[in-house]
Amino acid sequence: MFEPLRPQGGPEEVSTRAKSDSDGQAIYQSLSGSIAGGHLRSGARLPTERALASRFGAARNTVRRTMNRLAAEGLIIRHVGRGTFVAPDVKPQETATDEPQFSLGELLEARLMFEPMLAELVAERASDETLAGLPSYLEALRRATSWIEFKEAKYALHLAIVRASGNSFLVAMFETIIAARREAAAKDNEAIVDALVRRDTEVARELIRTYLLRTLMSVGGS
Repeated sequence: MFEPLRPQGGPEEVSTRAKSDSDGQAIYQSLSGSIAGGHLRSGARLPTERALASRFGAARNTVRRTMNRLAAEGLIIRHVGRGTFVAPDVKPQETATDEPQFSLGELLEARLMFEPMLAELVAERASDETLAGLPSYLEALRRATSWIEFKEAKYALHLAIVRASGNSFLVAMFETIIAARREAAAKDNEAIVDALVRRDTEVARELIRTYLLRTLMSVGGS
């Protein structure tokens, strides 16, 4: 009789490979999404491999492999000794005028509907290796040295938990939520930055105040 096929390598190797795949996907989605959404524009310089590895709690070779993928897709250009930049001919994807926009309150309501159930799915389906890799995302949170790094590390942690559920629909839904949060934050801050560049203190102050009050009301369920 034939022996059943077994995974290549021991448990540690399988765990490392699974984490590397998850980290690589998180980095790819973060960078490609930022480029497609216009948050990283043509010619913009990307963080170093060391910085990305620290931000996502990933191995350097995982970051390098992901950057090579982005370069192969024509999204970035890598210059030895100079750094990595968004390709000059890359244009942000146009957003349809009828694309729905989600408020922070709506996003939180949606998360409350499905995220608590993730605990059961993860406990039932995730492998020991997958669960053993989750603490590394917490370490990336602790190492974050800026608010942007912290937010991206938090997104990566939540996405890793959703992926551990083994439910592709929930993964797609959470990726949509992350994209919506990035887009909403970008629009709010773009208006604030524009006012500051014009040295319009009054408008900038009112925009900041409105943004904070809207966020507070959404979180409070008002």
